[in-house]
Amino acid sequence: MTDGLCAQTDPEEFYPEKGGSTVAAKATCLACEVRPDCLDFALTNREQYGIWGGTSERERRRLRSRKEAA
Repeated sequence: MTDGLCAQTDPEEFYPEKGGSTVAAKATCLACEVRPDCLDFALTNREQYGIWGGTSERERRRLRSRKEAA
């Protein structure tokens, strides 16, 4: 996580208030070389809040559901 672009960015960007925009955080993630590792960490640890690996909690729930169904 220390290698991620998020470490160089305002942390509040990755934890928007309910209904807040996730566009800036997701754009940062798309340019980050450790995004796959970050997403894997969030899925493994069931991170419930924030943007991890370019995904919201809702998106991570869907990914976990698909993985569990396979």
